[in-house]
Amino acid sequence: MLIYTQIAFKMPILGLFYTLNMMKIYLVGGAVRDQLLGHHPKDNDWVVVGSSQEGMLKLGYRPIPSNAKNFPVFLHPETKEEHALARCEKRIGPGHAGFEFDVSSSITLNDDLRRRDLTINAMARPLEDGALGELIDPYNGKADLENHILRHVSAAFVEDPLRLIRTARFAASLGFQVAPETMILMKQMVVEGKISELSMEQIWRELERALMGSHPKNFFDVLKKCGADGILFPLIKIPGAGINALQQSAAYKDSAYVRFAVLMHDLTQADVINFCKQFNVSNQYRNLALLVNQNLAKFRRVPELDAEGLLDLLVNMGAFYSKERFNECLHIFELCTEEPTYVAQVRNAFQAAKSINTKEFASRYVGHEITSQIKAARLEAIQQCLNSVTSSATYYVS
Repeated sequence: MLIYTQIAFKMPILGLFYTLNMMKIYLVGGAVRDQLLGHHPKDNDWVVVGSSQEGMLKLGYRPIPSNAKNFPVFLHPETKEEHALARCEKRIGPGHAGFEFDVSSSITLNDDLRRRDLTINAMARPLEDGALGELIDPYNGKADLENHILRHVSAAFVEDPLRLIRTARFAASLGFQVAPETMILMKQMVVEGKISELSMEQIWRELERALMGSHPKNFFDVLKKCGADGILFPLIKIPGAGINALQQSAAYKDSAYVRFAVLMHDLTQADVINFCKQFNVSNQYRNLALLVNQNLAKFRRVPELDAEGLLDLLVNMGAFYSKERFNECLHIFELCTEEPTYVAQVRNAFQAAKSINTKEFASRYVGHEITSQIKAARLEAIQQCLNSVTSSATYYVS
């Protein structure tokens, strides 16, 4: 069980003793959800009931700067974990940050939990004598967790457009289904144009997290069902070959970069570039996606390629410079084409070309002649490899 570090404070002011007696701390949200799922929480979020911003400061908590008005979140003086004052919120403007918070001492834990997005994220456990107490579950989140349901806590769900795409992301990470009544609200948000308030940064952050889920296909299925897909990701075909291959990539527990390249594989090169530019995708994602995109068509024609075609493919894939990148490309190609024999042919050609000792050419030739002689030797080695395969096949048939 998680043990919370107790801190001894010097408290010469009587009013502060009163604050401490009234103050209660609860572990909330994703940390409680993950514990119930048997996972180790990545982060612990705490809610403080019965205190004030002044009281938190006097106890040594450090406020976290925020653009949101009156956003009452603090860092614990020793653990550095986030502690937020219990709050209610009121929408005063567009977007995820367009809320005003009420953090008066009369706000209860249930009030705070009611403002959350999904029931599975609206549970809490009290901190009592340094240890966590029994589950507090006013909105039946545990039952929804057990039944694999994503259900909104209240009608206020529609006030925050980020909740729509977050729900789709939870479908990807947990493999859960969206409750019918919640899907109705999500469709309403699309019709009312609320998701247009989301920034490109917010959308990409949720997509990036969805890619690493065990069920990334669910992310796009949910967006398709509520009608948000064409607004958020008009270039991605849903359903499509990219999403199907992505789900296979998830089964292999591939890196985020590999999964992104798989998702992008059936787009045009121009579309990949535009997508990465639109969402300010990092070069680590972009470069692998473009490398796959530029070479996949030739890979599909591997049985037709002669020695020169195979060598060109190897060079373009960077096979002689990065073994890791070469293996990533071949893995992605197999996911996208389901042609393991093509992969074997490319690997055989690479092994043949790799058998050439390039250092010998540096002592015998100069300048561009070195490069041309290495290429000629590699072509000959690949051709011999192709001939041996053809001879074996002829022998087998006869």
